[in-house]
Amino acid sequence: MTPVVIIVLVYFAVMFAIGYWAKSRMKSSRDFLVAGQTLGFFVMAIGTFSSIQSGFGMIGHTANTYSWGVQAVVAAAFLVPLAFAVSWFLLGSRLYRLAREYEVYSIPDVIRIRYPGRWAHLSMSVAMFVGSVAYMTAQVTATGVIMSLIFGTSVTVGALIGSAVVALYTVAGGMLAGAWTDFLQGLLMVVMSIGTFFVATSTVGGWGTMLDTIAAHDIDFLRLDASQPLTYVYTFIVMAVLGTVAQPQLIAKFLMLRSSSELKWGALVASLAYGVTTLFALSVGLSTRALTIEGRAPELENIDNTTTWFFDNMVSPVFAGFVLAGLLAAIMSSANSFIAVGASALMRDLTSALGIRVRDEVRWARLASVLVVGCALVFALYLSQVVFLLGAIGWAAFAAAIFGPLVLGLYWRRATGLATTVAIGFGVVANLASTVLTAQEVITLPTYIQTGGLITCLGIVLFIVVSVAVPSRDSLDRFVDMNRPRGSKSLV
Repeated sequence: MTPVVIIVLVYFAVMFAIGYWAKSRMKSSRDFLVAGQTLGFFVMAIGTFSSIQSGFGMIGHTANTYSWGVQAVVAAAFLVPLAFAVSWFLLGSRLYRLAREYEVYSIPDVIRIRYPGRWAHLSMSVAMFVGSVAYMTAQVTATGVIMSLIFGTSVTVGALIGSAVVALYTVAGGMLAGAWTDFLQGLLMVVMSIGTFFVATSTVGGWGTMLDTIAAHDIDFLRLDASQPLTYVYTFIVMAVLGTVAQPQLIAKFLMLRSSSELKWGALVASLAYGVTTLFALSVGLSTRALTIEGRAPELENIDNTTTWFFDNMVSPVFAGFVLAGLLAAIMSSANSFIAVGASALMRDLTSALGIRVRDEVRWARLASVLVVGCALVFALYLSQVVFLLGAIGWAAFAAAIFGPLVLGLYWRRATGLATTVAIGFGVVANLASTVLTAQEVITLPTYIQTGGLITCLGIVLFIVVSVAVPSRDSLDRFVDMNRPRGSKSLV
C-alpha cells in the first residue's frame, strides 16, 4: 500500500470517528442543523473559512495563477479575507440574536421571520436546495478526479467513494459532525498550504529566483493588469467579496454559536487562515510557470491540470499524499456544509413554506441529506448537460439572491418580500441565461467585465428598486417587530 493511500485512509478514519461521535450526541433537529448552537469562535472561524475555500479555490486559483499570473490571486483570493470582516460586522450579532430569540436554523428561516407571506420564504427555500445540489455536483466531480489519482480508479468510482465518505459522516452527525470535520479540515489546509509554499518555491531555487526567472521572460506576468483588464479584476473582486458574505455555508455558522462573545475574534482568525491558504495557489501556479519557462515543464494545454501535474512530477510521494488529503479536505469541507444546507431547505424550509408539518425531523433530515448527495451524483456522472446548467447556479447567483434580501433586509426597514422574490429569481435566471447564451455564442459579453460581478451588482440594485417602487407596510411592521426584544418563540 502506497504512502498516499495510507495517508488518505487515515484521514477518512478520522472523519468517520467524528461522525460517530456526533451521532451519539444527536437528539434534535437543532443538533443536526445548527450543531446544537454549541460552537466556540475558533472552531466556527476555521470551519467558516474552510467551507469557503473549496476545491475550486485551491485548484482553480492555482490554474488561474499559472495562466494569468499574480493578478489571478489578487483578484480572487487576497481581498476575500475582507469579506469575513464585512460578514462578521454586518451579520454576526444580528443572526446570533435571531437564532436565540426565534427558531432560526437556516437562511430561509431568517427570510420567514423578516418578510410576511410565503413567497419570499418559498423562493429562498427553493434557491437553497437547487444551489446546494449545484455546489454538491461540482464537489462530486472534483472528488472523483482526486480519488482517481489516489486509488488509481476511474473518475466515476472515485466520485462514488468520495461521496459515500462525506455522506456517511454528514448523515450520521449532521452539522455537528460537519462543524468539527470542517475545523480539522481547515487546519489541514493551512498546514498543507504553508508546506506547499516552501516545497514549490524550492523546486525553482526559492521565491526570489522564481520571480527573477518569470520577470526575465515576461515582466507583465507579475503585474496587476497583466492579462485581464482592471475592470474585469474589479468586478471579479466585487463578486468574490459580496459573494463570500452571501454564501449560505458561511451565514449558517453564525446560527451555531454558543455565545455572542464568541464573535470577537472570529473574523480575524477566518481571514488569516484563508489568507494563508492562498499561498498554495500562489506558489504552485508561479512555480509551474517558472518551470515551463526553464523548459522543465510542458506548456499545459488544460490549465486545470496545473496542480496535478506539479504534484505528480515535482514532489515526493509522501508529500503528494499529504497535499491530496488537503485538497480532499477543501472539497469535503464545502460538500458537507451544502449537504446540510440542502437537507434543511428540503426537509424544514420548503415544507414549512408549503404548510406541511414534519415529524421526526432528524430522520427526515438524514433522508434529505441522502437525496442531496444522490441528486449530485446523478447529475455529475450521468447528465453532463445538467452539470453545465447547474454549474451556472453558483457563487454569483447566491450573491445576487442573498445579499439584498438578507444583508440589506436585516438593516433596511423598507426592504420587501416582493423584492426578495424578484431578486432571488433574477440571481438564478440571469446567471443561467448569461452562462448558457455566451457558451452557445448567442450573445457576446464585453471581455472587460466579469459577468458574475455584474449580475451581483444588478441583483442588489434590483432589490432596492423594487422595494422602493412597491412598498409594503407588512414588511415594515415585520422589521420593527423583529428588532423588538422578546423571549424565544417562532414566527410563522
